[in-house]
Formats: sequence, C-alpha cells, structure tokens
Amino acid sequence: MRLTFLAIVVLPVLAGCSVGPSLLHADNQPVIDRKVIEYPANTELRRVVEGLTAPTAFAFDADGNLIVAESGIAGGDVRIFGFKPDGSQFVVYSRGTRLPIPNIPLPVSIPGTDKFTLYGPVGGIAFAHGKLYVSHRDNSGKGVITAMGYDGSHHTIVADLPAQGDYGVTDLAFAPNGRLYFGVGAATNSGIVGIDNIPWLAEYRDVCDKPAVDTYLLGRRFDTENPFSGLFGGADIVVTGPFQPFGRSVDTRIPKTPSGKPSAAIYSVDPAGGDMRVEAHGIRYPAGLGFSEQGLLYFTNQGMKMRGTRPVKDDPDAMLRLVVGQWYGWPDFAANLQPIRDPKFQPPVEMLVRTGYRDLSFLVDHEASGLTPPSANSSLLTVEFRPLAGAAKFDFAPSSGPFSRLRQAGNVAVVALWGDRAPFDTSGLNLVGPTGFKIVLVNIDDREVSEFIRNVGPGPGSVRDNSLQLERPIDVKFGPDGALYVLDFGKVHVEKGYVHLSSGTGKIYKLVGLSEKTGK
Repeated sequence: MRLTFLAIVVLPVLAGCSVGPSLLHADNQPVIDRKVIEYPANTELRRVVEGLTAPTAFAFDADGNLIVAESGIAGGDVRIFGFKPDGSQFVVYSRGTRLPIPNIPLPVSIPGTDKFTLYGPVGGIAFAHGKLYVSHRDNSGKGVITAMGYDGSHHTIVADLPAQGDYGVTDLAFAPNGRLYFGVGAATNSGIVGIDNIPWLAEYRDVCDKPAVDTYLLGRRFDTENPFSGLFGGADIVVTGPFQPFGRSVDTRIPKTPSGKPSAAIYSVDPAGGDMRVEAHGIRYPAGLGFSEQGLLYFTNQGMKMRGTRPVKDDPDAMLRLVVGQWYGWPDFAANLQPIRDPKFQPPVEMLVRTGYRDLSFLVDHEASGLTPPSANSSLLTVEFRPLAGAAKFDFAPSSGPFSRLRQAGNVAVVALWGDRAPFDTSGLNLVGPTGFKIVLVNIDDREVSEFIRNVGPGPGSVRDNSLQLERPIDVKFGPDGALYVLDFGKVHVEKGYVHLSSGTGKIYKLVGLSEKTGK
C-alpha cells in the first residue's frame, strides 16, 4: 500500500508509552473478551506484539521466526526485525544509527547500514531459499525487489519498476514451481493524472500510467485546475489525456512501455533474478497475492475511488483468479469486471462537468488495442467486497491443524480488510457507515464472503478509544504453530485530505484454535 498521494503527518507516541515494538510474554497475552472483538467459537484471540509503526507485511522464516516489516511510509525509515519462538528479538534491517529500542538487542554491525538503503513503502515480504524477499522503492521512487540475508547481504532481483505514483510494488508470493510473483499498482486512480496526485506530481512531473500493450485512445481529454500556474506560469486550466503526463493530451496512441514494465500489472520473476514476465495487466491495485493448494494464483484488487479528475462511484474491491495474458479492464472496467460506463458507477454529474464531460465512459479503443473485455470471462471473478473496503493481503486455510476445519466448506481464504479512507476517497461526501476494518472468509468454491473477526461496533477501535480492538488489518498468515496471525497497521486519522499516522499503534493478534471436545 502507498499513502504518499496524500499529505501525511506522523504523530509521536503518547508520553509514557513504550518506544518500539515488543513481543508480549505468553503469560502476558490476555484473551480478548468477545464484548470487544467478535471471533469464532472454539478459539481465543490474543494480542502478541505491540508498539509497531505503520507495519505493512510479515512472514515466517524456515526456523519459525516471525519477521515484521515497518513500511517506512511518510518518509520514515524502513525497519525489518524478527521475533524468535523463544521470545528473543533480532534486527534484520535498520537504516543508520537509531536510538536504543527496548528489548531489541542491536548487533555491533547493523545489517543494512552500508550504502544499501530500503525506501518505503514496503509492499510485501516473503521468505524462501534462505533469504527474505522484500518489495520496496529506491531513492528515486522506482520499485525494487531485494533478497536479503540475515548477515546483511543483499541482492537485487528486479528494479526500475513504475512505483512513483499512487501505488508501488505490492505483495509477494512464491508459486509451486518456485517463481516469485508480485504486483505493481497504478500510478493514478483511474488513468488520468490529476489534482489528487499533486503531492507526488510536484516531484515527478513526467509520471503517468504505462500500458502493457500498444493502446489506442478514444480521444477523451480532461480539464484540470493547474496548481503550478502561480509558481511557474502557464494557464489556470490544463488538459490531460489518459496514460499521459499532467498537462499533455496530444497523443491518441500510447505505445507499450519500452522497459517492458507496465503499471497496474502482476509479474513473475526467477527468484535469483532475470526472466521477468508480465503475467496479467489492467489491474488497478493488486494488494494481496496468494496461491491455492491447487497452484492457482488469486489476488485482491482495490477498485477506483470517487476522487480526482475521473472520479468513479461505488467501484467494489474484489478477489480474482489470475489467468496468464489476461487484461482485467482497468481503467475502463471496475474491479468486478463490469464496464465503468454502467449507471451505478456514475458519480454526481457536478464532479464530472468541471473536467469537460457529463458522463463516465471508456478511455481506450479496445478492439484497436487488441484488448478483450474481461467481463466475457466471469470465472475470473471470485468475490466482491464493498467499495472502499480496503481488501489487502490474505492466506489460505491450511489442510492440517486447528483451522483445517475451515476447509470443510471448500477452499477458503482469510482476507484482511484495511478499511475506507473517507473523506478523501469520496471527495468529501459522507459514507453510509464505515467500511472494512475486519477479517473475512472467502469461500473460493462457493464465491461467498462471511465475517470472521470483527470489532463490536462499526469502524476501527480508535473511534471508541479502544486500543484492544482492531484498527486497520493489513495482513494475515497461518503460523507454523497452526495459529492465525493478524497484522494491524495501526491508527490512521483522515482529516481535510491529511492522513495522520500514530506511531507505535500497530500490533499483531493471534487467533488460537481450541479443541471442541476439551476446550484446550
């Protein structure tokens, strides 16, 4: 996930709170009462890690260590550290010298303190071949995947990925054949660089979305207020076309990106580097990736928002199945593969007329571009989530252990819903209740969604000043001990276009399965 398209403020932890992450001792992990969080029968929910700042990913290594990445969002430093099964902690990566962190012994030579630097946000981490694979950015904002050793060694797997816009490199998943799959999000909300992109646009004036194929346009050109007119001169209104930098609209044919690295796509690469392939494209924000037991890749995709120069109403989030070579329709089709010109996706007309149109319609000549509309293959879509739900990372229920019973209903994925970002993603309009902020089950076979872990009361716990409740779940993993672990990003407050992050409010929960007969 990338939040740099908004102005972001990091709030310090409150006075008296511990600084840095800590693993709670087993005797100090009280069971959370169901009057606070609802969760399944024959389970216990405990909080096991606290004090995290904007964590976005975690994984288990071959020794059962829990590895957590703090994302480096808002210009902070990326930090990656591990918790051993015996409770001790160790640093995997920490940039430069830092203030001492309680309970985390730093080695004399801290891995990652040479000229090699990870820049946030971290999109995903995965452990394989004795290495920790990390998706991140470089100092120019481009996307990178790096394989890291615990001894401080590092090796670039792929670089120069289009990550300077709204979304960067996302989740990582290893296929049964050993290849590493990863996602790259779109640079923009819906194909047009606009006023909602101003924070990064000031630095990257030439950035726009890069197509995977030669793309022929239908001629739509969008008017936008020019925020740079007072500083650099020029007209008060600029005109921008699809897949073109801010203020450019003359092109009717956009050649496929010469680097072979499009935005809004899912890729695969040899885990040692090289042999990179674009597996599918037209995927706005593939936030989470995972392989089923049958070896099929599924991914979550977050729909377009009602913001910016081409606002879209009620585009749902979705979970879909990957088919190699498939175009999934963005920016002309919603995440559920339905055409964006459908009346249900039309925003209030006053949001459109200022850009030059009274309707929301296609941008691309599909036939001339050799693109087959995705709605022709409904088997691609697994389930829909509510618009703005924030569908994030997920894991499949295991075939053994206490949660194998989830598979009695079929092939089941456990999905984190990060929650909405109103009012920015709704152009200031009120939502009908908060959306997301929970863990859900997705039955792949029956295409059904059901609640699994949720707060008592709508929205994040911070709206009730309840630090025990879920705030913004972003990742889930079944651990080697059979328990389900839930990574919580922490408190986020959105006000007048600003996202305020509260440092030290991220945490990890652990859902432990109990025997139905003994209760233990």
